[in-house]
Amino acid sequence: MNIDISYRRILALTAPVVITQMTHTAMGLIDAMMVGRLGVVALAGVGLGAIISWWLLGFFVGLLQGVNTFVAQFFGAGKKDRVGVAFWQGLYLAAGAGVVVLLVAPLSGWAFRVMGASAEVQAIATEYTEVRLGAAVGLMIFLVAENYYRGLGRTEVPMFAGLIQLALNCGLNYLLIFGVWGFPELGAAGTAVGTVIAQFLVALGLLAGVLATKIGRDYGATRPRPPEAVLLGSMLRVSLPIGVQVFMEMGGISVFTALVANLGDAEMAATNAVIHAWSVSFMLAVALAVGCTTLVGQCLGARQLDDVRVVVGRVMWLGYGAMAIMAVVYVGFPGWLMQLFAREAGDLAALLPYARPLFLIATLCLIFELPFNIYSGALRGAGDTTYPMVVNIGVAWLVFVPLVFFATRNWGLVGAWSCFIVHVALLAGLLAVRVRGRKWIERGASLLDAERAGSGATASVSEMDDLRSSPAL
Repeated sequence: MNIDISYRRILALTAPVVITQMTHTAMGLIDAMMVGRLGVVALAGVGLGAIISWWLLGFFVGLLQGVNTFVAQFFGAGKKDRVGVAFWQGLYLAAGAGVVVLLVAPLSGWAFRVMGASAEVQAIATEYTEVRLGAAVGLMIFLVAENYYRGLGRTEVPMFAGLIQLALNCGLNYLLIFGVWGFPELGAAGTAVGTVIAQFLVALGLLAGVLATKIGRDYGATRPRPPEAVLLGSMLRVSLPIGVQVFMEMGGISVFTALVANLGDAEMAATNAVIHAWSVSFMLAVALAVGCTTLVGQCLGARQLDDVRVVVGRVMWLGYGAMAIMAVVYVGFPGWLMQLFAREAGDLAALLPYARPLFLIATLCLIFELPFNIYSGALRGAGDTTYPMVVNIGVAWLVFVPLVFFATRNWGLVGAWSCFIVHVALLAGLLAVRVRGRKWIERGASLLDAERAGSGATASVSEMDDLRSSPAL
């Protein structure tokens, strides 16, 4: 199979991912805008709860990204039946992940007490987080189906699902936050309830699309497949480092959030608003990275090794064009952006002085944020996930967290935020060193060696040994 890596193909693949990621970002933005009408304390509480929720969910979100890598490589190698098997292994991982998150959910209240936010913020954050974590299985199913479609290059399907989820999320949140048309008035908690209901409905729709349509039948995904030790093991070897990386990285961000929360409710609310606005550029970079993961995986599966670097370079050029636009928005319109989150004149006047310098810092981070994400996406497509994990954990906990502790105590909010520049610059530089070499490409090409050695759904002992010794894992 010959994989098309033209700019047109890259745009066709990544544009729907960008829109999908933007729908996720828009949901967070709209949540913050609606909750902002309830006041600064509600905005701070939901912001804190959202960050901690994603910290706890981050491990499992990363764990399921291996579905994209293996579906893409099986697709590129022309192994249609194995695509469906990879999908079912992802569902088994999702089921286990959902149970674990459900057990962890009751601990969120204790976490917020340790962080030292005000009692009012703690109460809102705890209620929000318990709802989000309690219904995490919907997110897990959504992620498996989404990564299946992305691995096949059918990124338009998650895009339409994301648009539907955005519409549902907006409507349900409005009804449940403010209690209109006879719905209960849940306040800040309504945003969590509306989000999880919308997520469940869309997840079931995506799952039905795989199990009952041609896109599932063509790749053997419509019939249940038993767990396979070799494939599950190889998926875990690729995915576990991603999960650990995301968890530890989000842990560092959570420490940052806790320290900022201790500075005051206004500082926390401004941070929440700027992070939501900044997340637009971050999601753009993540979307391009997802496209890079898919194309790199497909090229390696098809043995088009020389095309891998071309893909990375072309995605990077497209990304810098998008980042330039975001930089203009952040630098030129901070007041307008803050009006989206603080409608009351008093709230806007209180938050804007804090937010202006934060937008400048976010703009500087864009220079390094893009290459960091693109390089991460390329390495994931090759199954090279251990090195990025080590780099991310090292930079987050040996550099970023100590710097934030020092900066917060000595330079306040701006000092804490300035640590992000050091953080992303180091990450981008260290991953660039890895990508400049060729070993990661050669190792990525060996990811399916055990599959090529076998001919069925099960693997022999010798095949397992081959897989365990694969340098890609």
